[in-house]
Amino acid sequence: MNRNTASYRMPIANPPEQNTFGQTIHSSSHLSNEIELEIISANEWDKIAVKFGDIIPEQTGVFNVSRWGHDNIECVKILHQSKIIAGAVLIVRKIPFSTTGLAVLKWGPIWHFENSDHNFSSYRLAVKAIVSEYCGKRNFHLTIMPLAVPQIADKTCEELLSLGFKLGDSLAAPERYIVNTGQNPECLMTSLNQKWRYNLRKAHKNEFDIQFADDQHGLEVFQGLYTDMMNRKQFLDASAIDSLSNIMQSEVKDIRPKIVLVYHKGKVTAGGVFSTIGNMAVYMFGATDDRALALKAGYAMHWWVAEHLCNQENINWYDLGGNDLDAGLHQFKKGFVGKTGDILQAPARYHFTSSMAANLVGSTIFKLRTYRATVLRIVHELKQKAAK
Repeated sequence: MNRNTASYRMPIANPPEQNTFGQTIHSSSHLSNEIELEIISANEWDKIAVKFGDIIPEQTGVFNVSRWGHDNIECVKILHQSKIIAGAVLIVRKIPFSTTGLAVLKWGPIWHFENSDHNFSSYRLAVKAIVSEYCGKRNFHLTIMPLAVPQIADKTCEELLSLGFKLGDSLAAPERYIVNTGQNPECLMTSLNQKWRYNLRKAHKNEFDIQFADDQHGLEVFQGLYTDMMNRKQFLDASAIDSLSNIMQSEVKDIRPKIVLVYHKGKVTAGGVFSTIGNMAVYMFGATDDRALALKAGYAMHWWVAEHLCNQENINWYDLGGNDLDAGLHQFKKGFVGKTGDILQAPARYHFTSSMAANLVGSTIFKLRTYRATVLRIVHELKQKAAK
């Protein structure tokens, strides 16, 4: 098979009707007598998604609806012998005046149930079902970016290549910092970088008041802190912070993240938003005031959260996210990962098309997207330098 024009086809019957999210309209594609892909509402997917160990916020319906809008996403569940084995949320765009479009799956598909072995045959079946629907039936350009999980990411990338996907570009800052919370706090403390432990001891001398604050007041306090930080530092913010309010109101309570606030002398100095669904906790958003750096508030907050996670039987990992090409952030997260954690390279984008038209459209759009992101970053850096 030519990897540059990879193709994979499976027989399809009963093509899906147009899906309307938020309603009870369902559609399905039968790939064989045993495998079925069904498009479902975002809310229905979230009720299913929380049963998977590898679910993260970016693969929930509420996150993607808030981030991209109802009309630009599709939630799918995949069944084998009438049992759900996997699912995903895809960003889907039909290209006007053409017979093709784009389907992008970031950090998925989701396929590993909690307290079960990693059955890679389920992953393979899920990818085949997605390829058949979006490439075979709709003639779309499909992009999959697998989730960065210790001991798993390399294998999922190998599976994609074996199915005919073409290796694409990596993220500009691909490092992902994963803390091992599948151990007791004492072992985690021992594994920390020596300088990290030193800064943590200094932080503890400041007698912070750290607490969960998942109510509306806590959300407002964090959002105010975040806004003040962005105004002060003039960061280039490409995060999904605007989605936070909707995620906190998810009908599926397990999906709602935890908000942690750090107070010093009665005033909030740092805060974070943490997802605790699945087997890997995720640091979603963080914010500080102008006192936090000197107070070492970040050390105190992340250690407080890590201790809590170590005492959660189902959470094995704590994903700190990336470094955004910031050397200081790299050093902080590397020291926290320590000897027992892992610094992963986030898997690259993998592309699949079943026609020259889809390949041309998808390749062109991704090149333009990369160019635009580079230009925006350069312009922002120049503005920051001019302001100093």
